[in-house]
Amino acid sequence: MLDLVDYLDVPFVQRMLIAGILASLACGVIGTLVVVRRNVFMAGGISHSSFGGIGFAYYMQHLGLTWFDPMLGAVLFATGAALLLGSEPIKRRYREDSTIGALWVIGMAVGVLLINLVDRNNIRVLSFEAILFGNILLTSTSDLVVIGAILCIIYIFILFLFKDTEILAFDEEFARISGINVTVLNTAILIMIALTVTILIKIVGVVLVLAMLTIPAAISNLFTKRLSMMMLASSGLGVIITTAGNLISIELDTPPGATIVILMGAAYLLSLMGKSIYTRVLSIIRIE
Repeated sequence: MLDLVDYLDVPFVQRMLIAGILASLACGVIGTLVVVRRNVFMAGGISHSSFGGIGFAYYMQHLGLTWFDPMLGAVLFATGAALLLGSEPIKRRYREDSTIGALWVIGMAVGVLLINLVDRNNIRVLSFEAILFGNILLTSTSDLVVIGAILCIIYIFILFLFKDTEILAFDEEFARISGINVTVLNTAILIMIALTVTILIKIVGVVLVLAMLTIPAAISNLFTKRLSMMMLASSGLGVIITTAGNLISIELDTPPGATIVILMGAAYLLSLMGKSIYTRVLSIIRIE
């Protein structure tokens, strides 16, 4: 049995920890926007539609396009779902919740169908469990490069458009009056959500994406309402919890994705209790 410090010398553990940190940094920024704008259900629709992209990528490999990586398929389908949800004609003509629900189930169904059509004797396909709940242990160096590139895109977007994004996040009507192209910015944010979802699939899988995307941001939202502080706090919390979850999963031989999400859930419950106690104490002090 290795000590926790000894794990850091193991290459796959190093890649695992780096992937978790990069994903947490992305979630800290985009997850905050999802929570503030109440787009959790929309993020769920995008994440589950990406499952269809993974199935599509495996089917393309089955047809001979061996370079078609599952992460590329997830990016294409998640981005397509984001563009569809951000489309003004779709938003005007159809109920948003119905569109999200349709994308959610169709994406999952397409993924299941296409994966089952693949000849697994010729194509190495991850198990449904690995796709749905993640398998960060299999993170490769090329995966880290892709995750790092997506993280750079997200941070460049936020750095250059932070003020407009902040206005839109808290008051869409004021953003329109201020001359901000709300449609374009909304679509851009949805694409950033899609890219973040693609990162998270490798870490926690399709099913658990929402937890990692929203829980750290929800915790930070309990203690601050400033968007910049929420992003910083959410990123820090995500890095700490994800790293701890990865190390605990190795030590206890538990699934990393599920371990990370359970830790995040526990942190959220403790934060709710701490906030409640703090509020009550403060009210008692004020009365006295």
